[in-house]
Amino acid sequence: MIELWHEWNSVHSFKVRVALEEKRIPWQGRQVELLKFEHLQPDYLKLNPAGVVPTLVHDERVVTESSVICQYLDDAFPQPPLMPAAPHERAQARAWLKYFDDEVHGAVRIASFQLLYRPLIAALPREALRARLTRHPDPQRAQAFMEAAGGQPDASALAGALERFGRIVRRVDAALQPGAWLVGDAFSLADVAMAPFAERLEHLGLDNLWAGYSVAQDWVRRILARASVLAARAPQEHRFPLAGAAAERTGR
Repeated sequence: MIELWHEWNSVHSFKVRVALEEKRIPWQGRQVELLKFEHLQPDYLKLNPAGVVPTLVHDERVVTESSVICQYLDDAFPQPPLMPAAPHERAQARAWLKYFDDEVHGAVRIASFQLLYRPLIAALPREALRARLTRHPDPQRAQAFMEAAGGQPDASALAGALERFGRIVRRVDAALQPGAWLVGDAFSLADVAMAPFAERLEHLGLDNLWAGYSVAQDWVRRILARASVLAARAPQEHRFPLAGAAAERTGR
């Protein structure tokens, strides 16, 4: 029995959904709505004291942290394997998981907040937002959400995220050989780790950042067409829209 406590628009949750689909593991979803701060509710904090998504529960045992969950799934369900056989390639796959967690996620989080989350926060009635924020344990984060209700993207923060995106795109392109995956010829946890980046750039209307990097563009095309990635994407009714000024900015 696999339960996944996740948020449809969370890139870390997306990563784990891809791994589950690659393994063809049946799973039961437990939605945790971040904009309702359900990840900070006492019941969820008992399950995941860090108050983050996703959380995996397998036979009543809890596993947290998305990259750890992906590696756990590969250990617990060995077929088909998502880690290369050779030690050096296994180390490379783990390095891509770490790179996503240490660098990629930070840039994605900033851009996503500015272009996806901020418009939704701005659309909430102020009193409703204040009521939700009374449950937030971090006063500074709560204040940041209130400030986001102004609805205007932070141009400086977004520019910084775009600069980081450019470096990430170049790193992906440099790692690839034509027609191959990030670590050799087989799809692996390295590609699982970076699939959310490719998907989120498309969602944000920023897939033009791959222009000029033909090998990476081919990797993006193949990864976004992969059955596991298609199955892991948020259903339309749960997918945060790229609306208003953000959509105009990116031409969507």
